[in-house]
Amino acid sequence: MCTLCLASCSIKTDRTACPGLVSLTARGGAEDLMRVFAEGTSSCYEGQISKEGDAAGLSFEIERGPLLLSVVSGLHSCGLEGSRVMIPQGGQMDEIYAFSDLISLYSDIVEVSCVLHKQFALLYLSIIESETASYPFYVKVKGNVCGMDYTDMSPLPGSFSTTVHPVIGEYHRICLPRQTDDSLELEFYDKNMTKADDAPIDKLALGDYIKAAGYDWTREDLEDLYVNVDYTDAGVSVSIRGWEKIEI
Repeated sequence: MCTLCLASCSIKTDRTACPGLVSLTARGGAEDLMRVFAEGTSSCYEGQISKEGDAAGLSFEIERGPLLLSVVSGLHSCGLEGSRVMIPQGGQMDEIYAFSDLISLYSDIVEVSCVLHKQFALLYLSIIESETASYPFYVKVKGNVCGMDYTDMSPLPGSFSTTVHPVIGEYHRICLPRQTDDSLELEFYDKNMTKADDAPIDKLALGDYIKAAGYDWTREDLEDLYVNVDYTDAGVSVSIRGWEKIEI
């Protein structure tokens, strides 16, 4: 809950105690709707804006001083706990674009122009058909990041696990949060296994393959990933959009 209390001012009063006006222009993101969060020393602001063309604009008053300003688009299934974007248990990351910066608001008005950046990676997973070995009926993607903090784009430590049922020869899309290490794993389960506590028949250190491909989880805009798994001989190929394909 955000409460905003501002003093009214006239032209004749000392305006240093008056609220300042933030004039915001935001670009980027795949959706028109954006959410705006601003936090000052003792007050805050929350609002929504929609793009008109390729940009969205908003003006609001808030106390003068240092101001942490964040703009986020793409929030849908993830929960919001303060500034923490939390992936639901068994779910995937939302396709979030975000901006955040510390703004100095000491005058009557400050103009802010920002660009939202891609905070997720789409993993396109494909199981290659084999004539000599049966393929897993379902796959779990597991990791150690359960969301992000939109004030600094930092990953949140925590358990991540989502299950997919890949169709042979087709790509299945999984939305991943920004990672802090190379701990991502694929776990393969036999198609006859139905219990949640059944052990996987095989594991793949996906994070190691991604690292070997030269992928950078610290990029301002994360790249998407394409992973082909040949279940016959455990051969894996990792490719990144716009990059050369690497066979391992």
